[in-house]
Amino acid sequence: MSRYLEEAADLLRKSSVANEITHSEFPIRLTEGRERIARHFATLAAIDKGLLPADITSDVIAALVSRATA
Repeated sequence: MSRYLEEAADLLRKSSVANEITHSEFPIRLTEGRERIARHFATLAAIDKGLLPADITSDVIAALVSRATA
């Protein structure tokens, strides 16, 4: 993993700890934070493997479809 991806992962880990502390008494907010952080980790994993992350892929597909129908 590149230094930049490792730094991003480190920030996500810190964000995860902060989420657990901040939202420990609010289960819905805690779960939402966990899901958001998990999505970001999945994005980093895709980039690390040389893949286009899912959210970016859907944006690219939408742009191609809109160009094809224009």
